Amino acid sequence: MIDLTKASTVHIGRRGEHHFRNIEFDVASLLGDDYPGAALSAIYKRPDGTAYPVVTNYADSVLTWSPSATDTEIVGVGQLEIRVVFGDVVGKSVKVLTIVEEALVDEIVTPPEPPAQEWLNQVLSALAELDIDELNNLLNLTYNLLNDNYALLNTTHSLLDETGDTLYMRTGILLNHLHPIETATAPDMISRRASITFSSILNGNNVVIGTVTYTFVTALGSPAANNVQVLIQDTLRNTVKILAKAIRGVEDESNIAYGAGTDPNSICTAYWTSQRFSIGSTTIDAGESLFMLERAENSTSAIALTSTAPAAINPFARISFLRYLLSGNVSGSGGANSVRGPLHTVLPIGSVVIGGQGGLLYLATYDCHLITLCRQSDTSEKELDFYISNDEETFTRLQRSTPIGSNTSAESLHVDIEMRQARVPAGYGLYICMGSDGTSSSAYCDLKFTYHLYPTSLTTDTNN
Repeated sequence: MIDLTKASTVHIGRRGEHHFRNIEFDVASLLGDDYPGAALSAIYKRPDGTAYPVVTNYADSVLTWSPSATDTEIVGVGQLEIRVVFGDVVGKSVKVLTIVEEALVDEIVTPPEPPAQEWLNQVLSALAELDIDELNNLLNLTYNLLNDNYALLNTTHSLLDETGDTLYMRTGILLNHLHPIETATAPDMISRRASITFSSILNGNNVVIGTVTYTFVTALGSPAANNVQVLIQDTLRNTVKILAKAIRGVEDESNIAYGAGTDPNSICTAYWTSQRFSIGSTTIDAGESLFMLERAENSTSAIALTSTAPAAINPFARISFLRYLLSGNVSGSGGANSVRGPLHTVLPIGSVVIGGQGGLLYLATYDCHLITLCRQSDTSEKELDFYISNDEETFTRLQRSTPIGSNTSAESLHVDIEMRQARVPAGYGLYICMGSDGTSSSAYCDLKFTYHLYPTSLTTDTNN
């Protein structure tokens, strides 16, 4: 319904329509309470300028107009005005714009004659000149292009899937870094650690850890309960590596024979390293060593650790820091001749696992995000480099020249240095080397390293 108090535009039909539409106008505003419906009339001005009254019907304050073929004869924009004529009173509504839309004319014409024979002959002649082989080639080319497009769409779909997977993983990595599933510190005081460094191993030598005896043999047999046989390898290094596996309970029937109650050792885990490391303030020089970590937490029971092989043993102890000796320092004005010291093991190969050493030893990707300087022997300028390796033959530098230090050498400094670095792949060990502008080769830093662990689902992204 059209409100006559507002300017309006009305589509009254298509050319030639006749009483097909009923257009209703609300005329209450014109009549009010003063005039009867009989006083209403409507004047229509067609698009060609012809104006005339049109037939309308009135009921209940609604005036209805049904345009005839005369009204819709001319296409274009016209006007309609509704008037109240009562005695000598004349009232007019706002002009309503009307639109007649185009439509097909109603004339019927005779269909065209069929094509002349001459034209048909020309068409047939043109068809006869077509090269069928060329058409086949064109069709084959079109088919191949369609196949190429199909393959391209498949490739695009695959790339989009890969992009989605990558975004999902990267988002997971960021969220895990902000809210890690597990954070650990090395060293920590919740469990104890120990070490044993071998200078040689002979047939019949043994290592005792708790109640389990590990015996080195040249041929495996069937060991008794609480006994494990470890096959001597071609080198001392490889033999120590096999011993580390035996302590962790790795299945290796060619090199390890387990007795009852020994798979794995219930007291500790063990990891091989050939680099320098420390147990608290005790520095263990580079050699063929086992880095041993207690499985239990907050335990105070004594742990037996002995060996009949020529070896240096550091018994299990609760350690709160790692000591790095700045042995690269040498005399010279302002430390001009001082260089980096040797690589120093922080986390041995394969030792970073979800759930701690008492769990199932699932390897985890990790990143070291915090270094704590516990104490230092002097206030010289110091720098630290991070390295990683999965074989201790090839080392990759992960971070270079991180400043370490404080303006005091007091006890319990606890200076935190936040780190930003790439994630370390699962199974890789973490190593440091340090240098300073000092001149004392006995200078040291006591450090702790805090690191985030990532779940298995986030360990396969190589672009980290």
